[in-house]
Amino acid sequence: MNGGNFINSKIVENLGWTLLHSIWQIALIAFILFVLLKVFRAFSANIRYVISVFALGMACALSVITFVQLAVNSSANDLQIKKLNSDYTKKINKEYLSAKDFPVISKNDKPIVELTDEKTSISIENLRNLFSENLPAVLPVLVGLWFLGVMLFALRLIGGVWQIHKFKTCEVSAPNNEWLEKFAVLCKKLEITQTVKFLQSNLIETPVVIGWLMPVILVPASVFLQISPQQLETIIAHELIHIRRYDALVNLAQSFIEILFFYHPCAWWISSVIRAEREFAADEAVLEILENSHIFYASALANLEEIRQTAKITEPPVLVAANGGNLMQRITKILQKNTERKRVNSAWSAMLALALLSAVLLTVFLFNTDSFVNAQTKMKDKKIAVGFVSIPANSSPLNLPEKVDLGTRKKAERLMADATMMQLMNRLATHKVPAIGFLQGSKISDNEKLSTLELKLLRSWRDEGFEIGIGNYNHVWFYDTLYDEYVAGVEKNEVVAKEILAEKNLPLRYFSYPYLNTGKNAEERNRFEAWLASRGLTPVKYTIDNQEWMYSFAYNAAKLNRDDAAADKIRAEFIEYMSKMFDYYEAYSQEMFGRDIAQTMVLTPSRLVADSFDDLFGMIEKRGYKFVSMEEALSDPANQTPENFYGKAGISWFERWRMAQGGKLLDEPQVSSTVEDAWKNRNDKIAVKPPQPPSAPQPPLPPPVPKL
Repeated sequence: MNGGNFINSKIVENLGWTLLHSIWQIALIAFILFVLLKVFRAFSANIRYVISVFALGMACALSVITFVQLAVNSSANDLQIKKLNSDYTKKINKEYLSAKDFPVISKNDKPIVELTDEKTSISIENLRNLFSENLPAVLPVLVGLWFLGVMLFALRLIGGVWQIHKFKTCEVSAPNNEWLEKFAVLCKKLEITQTVKFLQSNLIETPVVIGWLMPVILVPASVFLQISPQQLETIIAHELIHIRRYDALVNLAQSFIEILFFYHPCAWWISSVIRAEREFAADEAVLEILENSHIFYASALANLEEIRQTAKITEPPVLVAANGGNLMQRITKILQKNTERKRVNSAWSAMLALALLSAVLLTVFLFNTDSFVNAQTKMKDKKIAVGFVSIPANSSPLNLPEKVDLGTRKKAERLMADATMMQLMNRLATHKVPAIGFLQGSKISDNEKLSTLELKLLRSWRDEGFEIGIGNYNHVWFYDTLYDEYVAGVEKNEVVAKEILAEKNLPLRYFSYPYLNTGKNAEERNRFEAWLASRGLTPVKYTIDNQEWMYSFAYNAAKLNRDDAAADKIRAEFIEYMSKMFDYYEAYSQEMFGRDIAQTMVLTPSRLVADSFDDLFGMIEKRGYKFVSMEEALSDPANQTPENFYGKAGISWFERWRMAQGGKLLDEPQVSSTVEDAWKNRNDKIAVKPPQPPSAPQPPLPPPVPKL
């Protein structure tokens, strides 16, 4: 068969149609997988992994089935056409028709029953036939482009395989006997039946698994010195689990499927889900086999990522590496393993409760429709924007064994704080809250360089669609800071924030006063806000201030003491307190403006807010609020109301507006006795407490207790 015949052959045509059908087939499979992942999100990562692998296998199988069906149908059509032509010729000879009346029949002619003088009407069938008749001319070009893409991606895979061969054979050696003994113990503990080589390498920067028939675990020679033995054991266990699960074989199959469907983003998404869930599943297995290892394991992953980013080396996609997948999500799951287990155990109870609640709501709706509609009408215009100060989250002490060294302890505390931020981002996205986080530069910078992991965390915040604003670099009180020093701190913070935002060409728009403190007097504040305006920055006016930071302090103390009952009590009291605070500020709104103005609420990225997110934001939604951007909330005309409060405290703008009008402040809800006692009995080892307002003469109108 020459080139021209091949291009016009049925193989090319069927392959072209297979590629076209694969577009909707794989998209449909990806959608079904997306739904299933949501349904099974509380189950083990291994279940989600199996579902994802099955989805990718189905994507490949459907295309094969489609191609086979097209080939079979094509052969059947050819036979039918030959039979029709033969029958028609016999009929012509029998009736002695002249040659000039003999029509030319080809494979593309319609069945003989359609060869009549009757005109066919325009219909959907005609349009479909028109599409089917004209598109085949494009199919050879489509198949040619596909084939070219397959060749390019195949070359990429071959390059990766060659690099793996180089890793496996060059500059490798056996570790010392002590590590070989530890490795043998781990293999026995994990019930590894295969013969696995354990080597150290000078060419790689992170531990990897190579092969599945005769697997090899390679560990960088430098890693033996850069992380502790306990941490390295968890990483080696992770790689052995990959071998036990034959993950390298699945990963190789993925690579081939990615080559075949390189043109389809849904295929790449399914493959990325598999790789992520594979790492989560291996992590879960490590934590089950090596008890009480979550801190060492999380620290090890963070160290490996830091080493990899410093080296700027990217492993081939056919490798199964210890630091694969989304690092921050993996660390979050590792540190919150117990929390995830509770969610699984309560899944069926939650479903039953939801069913009963739905039945009750349906009954109420059917018998009291008018009241329901009136309530919706009353609440429909309520809006609220949410700001978090100061991001990223603060580290808080963990109850770790005394033998844990200070460096590991600090890293574990930082990782828990980062996990809190990841949890917050996840819940914000779920509740569709367009939040803004106000950066505190000193948390991610040591005045010389930016922290790699914290920078990655802020990029995740940015890339999830949440806005970034700034406060002061060191989150200091304006009242107690010299003007030039305060401006320099904001300017320094601005440089850090703009470096992150510039990567996506995003603007820096908002400034948040630390502790809601606006300085000593009108002159300094007016001068400072003029400076902000010159930088394109707008100061945020918070209408819903609160003592969440006190509840967070008490909650951290309960967690540190592993007192789950006390922590649950504080969470419940926190939601009750916040509900009362909304009553308090909504009363101001109605009295001063005669309506529900667009609110702005300030919170900290605390562990308490993350753990009680669904309850807190669910309560806000039930009150009829719609979450909006800070820009939309600040556009409410109420924010133009004049105020003239200055002093050592920080209070909400409702209270400022009321004081400027000479009105009496309402009675603010107080924190619970549990929280107040925890704050009174605090000690410096429990948590990092917010700095107290500096000493200064009281303003003419005494403000409420200083708050964030």
